Amino acid sequence: MKKLLLSFSVVSVLCGSVAFGQSTATTTPVGFISETVGAGSLTSPQLTLLSPTLTQPVVFQGTISAISGKTVTANGANWTADQFDGANGAYYVEVFSATKPGALSDIVTTATNSVTTADDLTAFASVGDTIAIRKHVTIASFFGANNTWGLGTGNDISVADEISVYNGGTPAVYWYYDGTLGGAAGWYDALGSESGSVEIMPHEGVIILRKSPGNVTIVSTGTVKTGNTLFPIVNGLNVIGTVSASGLTLDSSGLYNGTSALKASNDISTADEVLIYTGSVPADYWYYDGSLGGPAGWYDALGQLAGSTPIAAGTSFIVIRKGPAFNWSLPSPSSF
Repeated sequence: MKKLLLSFSVVSVLCGSVAFGQSTATTTPVGFISETVGAGSLTSPQLTLLSPTLTQPVVFQGTISAISGKTVTANGANWTADQFDGANGAYYVEVFSATKPGALSDIVTTATNSVTTADDLTAFASVGDTIAIRKHVTIASFFGANNTWGLGTGNDISVADEISVYNGGTPAVYWYYDGTLGGAAGWYDALGSESGSVEIMPHEGVIILRKSPGNVTIVSTGTVKTGNTLFPIVNGLNVIGTVSASGLTLDSSGLYNGTSALKASNDISTADEVLIYTGSVPADYWYYDGSLGGPAGWYDALGQLAGSTPIAAGTSFIVIRKGPAFNWSLPSPSSF
């Protein structure tokens, strides 16, 4: 089961452009992110690491009137049964305040003024804090139900471009079937199940394996999530997206904060590593603890200071975690 949150005790050539505008109906910033997926071939496929940085619009925001275990009750809510689960698609809740980063959890059931979540959120929110509800981004909403952006298709996954959605280090692979052997064209998983409605969780990175010639531009639209967000980082490999529409640097990312974040060391072999890709080429970064002299900080594998290295909006990156799991408090814009 995918997890949006860890328990409290576990504490391309890719060119992007970002544009934002202000909705006339709401104060939430809206806009688009444009990403280029580099050309590849069957014999030399190319990787591009993406992230659905922009979110679906907030469909409800209000104040928490009660929170107990996995049940969150909101002031002013007047929902119908199963409004945020079941046939209406998958939704998730965020709980947050001015002093607490946003913890996310899937909605399991909906009642008149409360939701039952997949996680116990009592450690992350209290009465008077804020609740927000959004619909999940899906394969179909991100890439287009009919393959809007023109990724390579086929009648077999071996010739189609592949989309791998990573939850931690575990990928699920999807492709667009062209319908030429019968049955409906559309997004399918590697076992042949229709998959357009599969969610891409906010923390999940997406890797495209491009086997087709020519660059493809993917344009995602949505709203800018403001405020910090908790993302799970597990032991081992993590392919991580972001919801920071203004982008981050290694220094501003909060990945290293001296406590419950990435592990620093005096050698890259024992430190946690962050891999940021340009096309199919990764660059490796780590946080030096200063114990052997010289300034502490982010460095690349060649020993050059690298704190200003960007993590661009719309991209994902890899974290190799060599310690226990923790929740990363991901900085997002406070305003736009």
